[in-house]
Amino acid sequence: MKRALVLSLILCAAALFSGEAPRAVPAAAHTPAFDHIFVIVEENQDVQQVVGNAQAPFINDVLIKDNFWQTNFFALDHGSLPDYLGLVSGSEQQQVIGDPPSDCIPDWAKTAPTCAVTSSWPSNIADAIEGSGRTWRAYLQSMGRPCRWQSNDARYDVTHNPFVYFKTVEGGGPVSSARCEHGDVDLVDAHHSLASDLGAESTTPSFLFVVPDNAHNMHDGNVAGADRFLMDLFTGSNASGANGVSPVNIFASPAWTAGRSIAYVLWDEDSGTFWNQVVAIAVGPWVNGPGGRDGAHFTHYSMLRTWEDAWSLPPIGPGDRAAAPMRGAFNLLGAGPVTGGPGTLAAGHPEVYARVEVNVRSRGAPATLLSLGASSEREFRLFVDQSGRLAFENRAVDPPLMRSSGVSMGPGWHTVELHIWVRGSTGTCEVFYDGHPLADLSWPQRCPTGAELIHSYLVGDAGGGRQDAAQFKDPALATSAF
Repeated sequence: MKRALVLSLILCAAALFSGEAPRAVPAAAHTPAFDHIFVIVEENQDVQQVVGNAQAPFINDVLIKDNFWQTNFFALDHGSLPDYLGLVSGSEQQQVIGDPPSDCIPDWAKTAPTCAVTSSWPSNIADAIEGSGRTWRAYLQSMGRPCRWQSNDARYDVTHNPFVYFKTVEGGGPVSSARCEHGDVDLVDAHHSLASDLGAESTTPSFLFVVPDNAHNMHDGNVAGADRFLMDLFTGSNASGANGVSPVNIFASPAWTAGRSIAYVLWDEDSGTFWNQVVAIAVGPWVNGPGGRDGAHFTHYSMLRTWEDAWSLPPIGPGDRAAAPMRGAFNLLGAGPVTGGPGTLAAGHPEVYARVEVNVRSRGAPATLLSLGASSEREFRLFVDQSGRLAFENRAVDPPLMRSSGVSMGPGWHTVELHIWVRGSTGTCEVFYDGHPLADLSWPQRCPTGAELIHSYLVGDAGGGRQDAAQFKDPALATSAF
């Protein structure tokens, strides 16, 4: 009852704390299937202490101004631990840390470990990511040694390192598992530093969870120092003095410039108020900026659900299971039934990711599903061929290239995705069906795409083919500025 009352009051008063009335942004139907998701977690500041603060020019003039801000975003509880645990597992794990929660330290050396989550796999987002064939790594500044769960010091708080609380990661005993030693490391770890991992896209994990230490995360109110360190992480500068040797530079990394990547910068909790509203920013070429905003109500559980939505992962806990993903940052086409003809982008883009729900009504009937192009929207076409199989045609080259897959589009609703990355003779063409990549329709490394930017799109086949062959809904279209 108490929690329900608090939530109700938060929803009613959110406008006062965000500086504007909450406004729901019509969301895309799906989150793009990013290759890399960067997460950077800051500490203990209210929205008003961050947004508009002259001591935080990089956050305000670059991250917020040029990207996408969730203006009505809330933490889960007070004390760092429940927020970090909720963010990665969909639960505050109160059966372990108590209610009200305490910032306890896990003791894996005991026969019956205390302050430890012993749930079975998957118990957290790292488990789910590995189960999908992707990779993850957490980078904890000033942790000193990998998978450190034993103690805190002035700079490192184990309560900011959620993965060491889970048996599936730590291993469940006094000696940590090799998996934890490999995946939960210091920011400047000798074998897996963030700087070295960013040296190539192949060595960059799919999911990167970055936690600055207490000297660089606003934990003790040093807003200017944390702002400088964030600028260092993204741009390779050394304004903080902590990025001088093997500097991190997310924006210049191959994973950022050559892959589909997004970064989320968020705060674990506010300074201790009843409302617990915090800043959450989506950063990258895929978000609808500059100056994008979404006033819909979200929490850390929504953030977790967004990561799962991007990679078609099932929810882990009750919190993310009940939460909606934050798709407003990717809204270029509204959800709902598809009507009308071809659409034109406001500007040409070298990369477009499109996704739509398709209901094949008549087995074997030819139908165009998705098309993208420059002068015409039909240069890259995903369609059902005469034999009822999913096929892809590339007319950007002469002679045109066409492939048919082994997938027959049966009756019922299906998800199809088309990703075109214009890079001259070395572009990328990728097709996904019901969340799975189709190798026989994709050219992931060398797809001849020509050199023109993509200006137009079409869902379905306006003006051609049988109009009753397929039904479409919930299109999503995201573009990259690179």
